[in-house]
Amino acid sequence: MTLLMTWLRHLFIIIPAAATLLARPADLSTSLFIICVLLAVLAVKLGELLPRLAPMLAVCELIGFGAMSYKWDGYLFLMPYSTLIAIYALSFKPRSLSAWATGGLAVQISAMNGREPELMFTACLLWLLLSAVLTAAKQYDEKSNRTELLYDQLAQQNEALEAARRRVVEYAAQIELYAQTEERNRIARDIHDDLGHRLIRVKMMAEAALHLFDHDAERARSTVEQMRDQLQDSMDRMRHTVRKLSASDEESRVYSLDKLVREASDMLSIELSFTITGRPEPLYPSIEYVLYRNAQEAITNAVRHGGASHVAVNLDFRPDGIVLSVENDGSLPAQPITSGLGMRGMQERAALVGGTITCQAADRFIVRTWVPSHQPTRALNQGG
Repeated sequence: MTLLMTWLRHLFIIIPAAATLLARPADLSTSLFIICVLLAVLAVKLGELLPRLAPMLAVCELIGFGAMSYKWDGYLFLMPYSTLIAIYALSFKPRSLSAWATGGLAVQISAMNGREPELMFTACLLWLLLSAVLTAAKQYDEKSNRTELLYDQLAQQNEALEAARRRVVEYAAQIELYAQTEERNRIARDIHDDLGHRLIRVKMMAEAALHLFDHDAERARSTVEQMRDQLQDSMDRMRHTVRKLSASDEESRVYSLDKLVREASDMLSIELSFTITGRPEPLYPSIEYVLYRNAQEAITNAVRHGGASHVAVNLDFRPDGIVLSVENDGSLPAQPITSGLGMRGMQERAALVGGTITCQAADRFIVRTWVPSHQPTRALNQGG
């Protein structure tokens, strides 16, 4: 029960009792009247201290207030309203509340038997109005509590998702570092096991040739020719190792934005342009993939939903990150933009690398993807 309801509950007992006490002359029953009022206040306090006894105390209050109103008249017909407030503060179901309110109204009518019809009608109408107000207040509190509970659950889920996203980013950075380490180890093994042994063999053959020059020039010449062949073979092996380190042009451009623009222009039969601003820098594969997929989704949506005939793609390298803007001349959405499956996928991809998605619908419709620079490196440092 709120502090306001507690005060109203006490006031509905004290004010009618005081007004009745002042309006009637003092007699032998005045002491009994005061004792009953004090017992009523005590019952209210007991209901606050012992919530389990509140329903039983409410029944006692209704009967007691009805008896006091019947015996001493005055303004005591207002005292049952205090019990009505207590009843609605209890966790009863709507049907139970209706039964309590009806029972209280019956007690009110019985206690006012013989009073003026206008006063009885006013008291009953006030009882019904107060019941309606308390019902609305109870429903509002229940909805407010449910909303707060849902908000807390959403906040917890959001925190869990953010923690999961950070773990995924850190895991991806660790996997990338692990892959780089494995590749370095493989290269080191290749150089040691193959090229290293070949060079040692060439060195030994060179020393043998130096000794043979004075005694057997023909064998020394043959040894030098073998050294030449060994060095040629070592150079071929070195070229093969280096060639394996660098991806082919086709593989390195799988997620190239300019390639996407050319292919989309041919497939969709629209005009596309691609520009780069700022200070370009190499992109991590994870960021390059996110930008590629988001640009692909934005171009497809521009044609499918907006009927665009021209789409401009811009990649802006800024100090605080990289911004991919996809702008089209299609029709603007008539309603606020909702996160459909495609937009939700863009947001999830950007969130995986710490980025965000924003939309702007002014003269032209623009979708922007912002991602931080060198996200894997920063995530790895934070995780360490």
